[in-house]
Amino acid sequence: MIGRNDPCLCGSGKKYKKCCEGKAQVTSASLFNDEIEMILQSFYEAYPQRKDTMQYIDLVQAWSPKLQDHLQKELIEAVALDEFFFHTRPDIWTGYLKKVSKKTVRPATVRLLENWTSPTLFIGAISHVDEQYIHATHSITKESYKIRRENKKPIPEGMQIFTFLLPDGSEQEGHFLAVSTLIFFSSEYEKVFQEFTNNCPSTEEVTQFLQDNHFAFWQLLVENGYAGEEFTSFETDVLAQVKQFLQQQALNEEQLIPVLEDYLIEQQPAARKAAAIAAGAIRFGQERGLFEGSFTVKEIAEHFGISATSLNKYYQDMLAYQLATA
Repeated sequence: MIGRNDPCLCGSGKKYKKCCEGKAQVTSASLFNDEIEMILQSFYEAYPQRKDTMQYIDLVQAWSPKLQDHLQKELIEAVALDEFFFHTRPDIWTGYLKKVSKKTVRPATVRLLENWTSPTLFIGAISHVDEQYIHATHSITKESYKIRRENKKPIPEGMQIFTFLLPDGSEQEGHFLAVSTLIFFSSEYEKVFQEFTNNCPSTEEVTQFLQDNHFAFWQLLVENGYAGEEFTSFETDVLAQVKQFLQQQALNEEQLIPVLEDYLIEQQPAARKAAAIAAGAIRFGQERGLFEGSFTVKEIAEHFGISATSLNKYYQDMLAYQLATA
């Protein structure tokens, strides 16, 4: 094992601590974060299994009558899916973690999975945003949370936020990542959040209150005018990231965006991160000649902050979709 004061193995003549030690640490952290992402992504791709599908469908049908006149079917299904996994059938999630733990070698990942058994529903307001984290204040407890950013997309301060959280693996208090898609609401819904949280009996009962009233939260939102968007929040995020990339590179979006919109609506790709689909769409658009550009897979992946593996998965998915619909 090389010591910090030993000559660096790269041959630069510098001490290891002054040369490649930092690079090694970044690589180790990147591998750890990639492993976390893969665990979460694999879960959403594999579950619910066929034997559990009817129970999930029953939940969606129970929620739909009060929400379907205001929200798109896809958004209802998305929020009901997290209710199903983390409140109705938490055994599916914990069973998956046990399977993954048996195959995991990295001790840090094993320790993290032990703290992942109960994803926490979070509602709050964004106070500010830095390079790595969204700083948010819990609507009920007023505690501060740092939620890892999924991309570099600008996020206005003062917005309300909804998600399910897990420890992010940094082992720092109050640092989390979103297990499901982050959903943002404009500041106009601050009063709705406040009305909802006023019904919580005490700060000691927050977790149970949010679990018991998850559906009531969405019902209150639609009663106060929330109608979602033309696309779900997740789909809107995908489209926004693709458009932002094309605009930054002064590239035409007219041919790619309609194809991407159709793909999102018809295929409903199951990705945890919008950036993964956005990156795949950029490669797809480039290789199908939908805009003039010359970017390597590595460059695209680095821009969107995802792995080349995730990028290629959704590139292949879009390619298969186009061929099937041609």
